Amino acid sequence: MQFVHQPLTWGFLLVLVPLLIHLINMMRHRRVKWAAMDFLLQSYKKHRKWIWLKQLILLLMRMAAVALAVAMLAQWISRGQWLDLLGGKPTHHYVLLDDSYSMSDRLGGASAFEIGSAAVQRIGARITAAAQSGAQEFTLIRFSQAARAAPDLEAGVDFDQVLDFNARIVDTGFDVALEATRTAWTVTEAASGPAPALRLLKELISLARNENRRVYVVSDFRTGQWDSPAEARELLREVRQSPAEIHLVGCAREARQNLAVVALSPANETRAAGVPLMVNAMVKNFGPDTARNVQLKVRTNFYDPELEQTASPEQLRPKVDELPTVLINEIEPGQTVTRSVQVLFPKPGRHVVEAALQDDPVAVDNRRWCVMDFPEGEPVLLVDGSPQQRHAYFLQSVFEPGGRANTGVRPEINPPAFLRDTLPEMLQKYRAIYLLDVPRLDDRAIENLEAYVRSGGGLAIFVGPEVNLNFYANQLYKEGRGLMPLPLAREADLLMDDEQKVPDIEPAEHPVFSVFLGERNTFLRQITVERFLRPPDDWKPAPDLSVQIAAALRNRLPLAVERKFGEGRVMAFLSTAAPVWNNWGNDPSFVVVVLKLQSYLAFAQRAVRQDLVGSPVSVAIQADQYRQEVTFVTPGDTSETRNAIERIAAKTGPNSTVLTARIGNGGANGPGETDRSGVYEVWPVTLAGEADVRRHALNVEPSEGDLALLAGKPLLDKLDPVQADYKHAEEYEYDGTRTEGNNRSLLLMAALIGLLLLEQVMAYSASYHPPRAAVGKAG
Repeated sequence: MQFVHQPLTWGFLLVLVPLLIHLINMMRHRRVKWAAMDFLLQSYKKHRKWIWLKQLILLLMRMAAVALAVAMLAQWISRGQWLDLLGGKPTHHYVLLDDSYSMSDRLGGASAFEIGSAAVQRIGARITAAAQSGAQEFTLIRFSQAARAAPDLEAGVDFDQVLDFNARIVDTGFDVALEATRTAWTVTEAASGPAPALRLLKELISLARNENRRVYVVSDFRTGQWDSPAEARELLREVRQSPAEIHLVGCAREARQNLAVVALSPANETRAAGVPLMVNAMVKNFGPDTARNVQLKVRTNFYDPELEQTASPEQLRPKVDELPTVLINEIEPGQTVTRSVQVLFPKPGRHVVEAALQDDPVAVDNRRWCVMDFPEGEPVLLVDGSPQQRHAYFLQSVFEPGGRANTGVRPEINPPAFLRDTLPEMLQKYRAIYLLDVPRLDDRAIENLEAYVRSGGGLAIFVGPEVNLNFYANQLYKEGRGLMPLPLAREADLLMDDEQKVPDIEPAEHPVFSVFLGERNTFLRQITVERFLRPPDDWKPAPDLSVQIAAALRNRLPLAVERKFGEGRVMAFLSTAAPVWNNWGNDPSFVVVVLKLQSYLAFAQRAVRQDLVGSPVSVAIQADQYRQEVTFVTPGDTSETRNAIERIAAKTGPNSTVLTARIGNGGANGPGETDRSGVYEVWPVTLAGEADVRRHALNVEPSEGDLALLAGKPLLDKLDPVQADYKHAEEYEYDGTRTEGNNRSLLLMAALIGLLLLEQVMAYSASYHPPRAAVGKAG
């Protein structure tokens, strides 16, 4: 038996007061002899048992009235099933525990997650101490579990497999079971927000029977997820109306200093084995104070292609090269700084660059990985329409200068008919295609080019004296729907102007030409443009920014114009590549522009995948070239921590020639195979027995590292009109006043009133009352 106000239960001793009064009254009786005594004594003996029974019942009723009054004041809380028949309900405790990586914030000796899980244990212990069979149930939802189950929620989820506790009946051993389970909980590297957990909670409530509900959200309540909680607020409102009590349990007291590597990516430059490449690392200060003397360490992981054919998946280790430490003098609060380092890999392959910071309160966002594919070289296609292919010579000289210089670009020269005769998929191997003074193209060639650029390819068009203006206007420009960024009207001469002394080329703010802006354009002063193709007088770039002028001539007419076409880019130069209409091909600035142009055009095909922790890692292979057995290897610094997962690749359809395999697709009922950040490897093997190793980097969501808090009244204001209370986890004490069982105060009051009425009737019946007639005669 449990009471809200336990000290008042001492009042049950007052039930002895009626007995004591009764005994005192018996001691006060005096014996008096009088004449009619014998007659009364005989009458008393005749009715003695009935009189004693009335007096005993009256005494017990008075003692019971005192007991009911005390129980009502102490507020008796019942949970027995026998009282449920009178309208009582069991209590279901739903605990939503945040295990996203911001909960790893460590203050002193304990992390926010450890503080939160300890609060869950205290709640479980108090529930256990007050438990009776069938009276209370307990469900625990970890944020990561809910996020993993979210895709399968509509189709149906086996909650018993997803959750640690699902409607578990609380018995006397529940706190022990909770403690045993709690030891296996760890902070994940995911950035799971509250919305998936609240949606899962809503689904559980919809399936629940009639019950009292008490919902606990145990989280660090960071601003990133709770400052604009539109979805969470709506879900909490629906839960509150179910109905349910909502208790917010905070696990962090203050915003802490935290730095994070928020991005790591290669520069938009040619990527090839043996060619230096700049890699950009971005570091953000999520803390409230300025960070000074920040040390950024960058290392490269080189995987020898020969070792990949001889080593086992678990044993393969890269050659690690520690680059000089980059010192960042200071980072203001909320500021992001970028630092670039140069890397070089001597052999082709899928290699890794890693950036790391020194440890701070949240360690998991201090490291970031980037996997980059370094081929032998970047193939490009040069299509020259001039009789002696003189334009291709100058571009080939830029891409393959000879000697020890290596640009990483591998040009291939073909006539215009090649674009007609080749298959569209054959063009996909080229990082960029250059049309050099091509007179015209067949319809099939145009279709192939459009498909190539639309899928992400890069196309450069250099005009010249061989260009057919009508063909370019009708077949390539197509009134703005084709590949050509602008219409061409006629040839024109750029007249000499010795008085102004301005360069013939004026660069714009564009990645290809921005290096020549301002004081850096001394090279351009040596360039002379004599002839060019001009657009119609009324032509202007489209206002939607799909067309942009990258460089202009001295007379303000365009020289280089870019347009987006599908996923790719097209850049048109309105003068020649070879020194026919200009002397640019003989100037060093031509080398700079062509290499920048190549980097810019091939950007889409060099895109680096940026996947987050928890994303599936998959592979697609040709069924006629590879075996079905595929090995996946999870991240680990040693061979002991690298876990190999075997999969059998399957066809995507009955008539498919492609085999696919993946990990991390376990869904709600599967393991979290990709829940760690780092580099995952996929080992498909060809029918000839050669390993084709592929790598994928999974990184944490950087915004989760923002430790700014939203707690107390500001949090409750954000959730308004949802009624909830907030306490810090270390201060939270479980209070079962309203929902631990069923408060029977009203029932006790009704019983007390009824008992007092019966007591009055019984008291009247047990006392002596002379007949009304006798009373009148006596008067």
